[in-house]
Amino acid sequence: MMIVTTALFGALLAPSPALSGPRMEALVPAAVMAAAQAEPIARTSVGMRVRIEEQPIPGPRLQAKPVADPGRAEAIVRVLNVFPHGSGWRYNLEVTPLVEGTLDLGTLLEPAEAGATWDAPTLEIEVEALLPAGVVEPNDLDVPAPDEVGGYGAGMTLLGILWALGLVALVTVGRRRGDRVENASPEAPLTLADRLAPLVERARSGELDTAQQAELERLLLAHWRDRRNLSATPVAEAVALLRADEEAGPLLLQLERWLHRPGSEADAVDLGALLAPYRGTPDPGGQRG
Repeated sequence: MMIVTTALFGALLAPSPALSGPRMEALVPAAVMAAAQAEPIARTSVGMRVRIEEQPIPGPRLQAKPVADPGRAEAIVRVLNVFPHGSGWRYNLEVTPLVEGTLDLGTLLEPAEAGATWDAPTLEIEVEALLPAGVVEPNDLDVPAPDEVGGYGAGMTLLGILWALGLVALVTVGRRRGDRVENASPEAPLTLADRLAPLVERARSGELDTAQQAELERLLLAHWRDRRNLSATPVAEAVALLRADEEAGPLLLQLERWLHRPGSEADAVDLGALLAPYRGTPDPGGQRG
C-alpha cells in the first residue's frame, strides 16, 4: 500500500517552474487520491454483497473484468452507474467477495475501451471470514427431531385418542339404540274397529258422504258374511239375516236410524259397545302406518 508522508505531500503541492499549468492540475488529484487510499474503501464479510457509491477513479472509463470461472474468482463485481468526474469518472459499484483478506478492487476492473492503457490504483476492501479461526467447515445444523417440530407428534397422539373415543361412543350409542328397538313392545296392529270408528262417528253426526257410506256398508257386509258363512247368500237376504243377528244387528240397525233420521238418539248411543264385536278382528286394509 502506498504511504504518502507529510513532506512528500507538501512537495507535491509546492509550486515549481517545472510543474506548472496543466501538469500541476493533473498531478494534485492523483496524489490526494493515493493518500486517501491508506484506508480501505469498504469492509464486509465473505459472500456479503457491499455497495460502493460515488467512488472517483482517474483514467479511462472502466468496466468489470469478465469472470471465466465464478467458482475460482476472488469476487464478483458489477458496475452499476458511471458519471464524469474531472479528468476521470465516478462509479457506483457492487462487490460480492468470495475470499477473506484484503481485496484490491483495482485488479478487478479494466478499461471499457479496447486497447486503452490504465495505471490501476489500489482500491482495498477488507473482507472478514464468516467462520471462527481454524474452522474450515460450517457447524452441523441442529435439526430437531420430528416430534419436536411444531408439536406434530403430540398433535397426532391427541388426534388418535380423540378418534378412538369417538369410535367407542359411536358403537355404544348404536348398541343402546338397538337394545331400545329390541326391547320396545311392537305396535298393535290396526283392527277393524279402528277402521270403522271414524266412519261410525261421522254417521252419528250426519257428516257421512256417499262414498264413506258405501265403504262402511262394504266393510260390515264383508265381515259378517264371512263370519256367518253367507258368502253365497244374496245380499238382500244376507242383510235381513244380519239385522236379526245378536252381534251384527246392533250396529247395522243403528246405522240405518242415523242415515234415515240424522241426529236421533245420537248422544245416547254407546259407540264402544257398538264396536266391541270388531275389536278382535284385524283390519283387512292393512297395518298401522
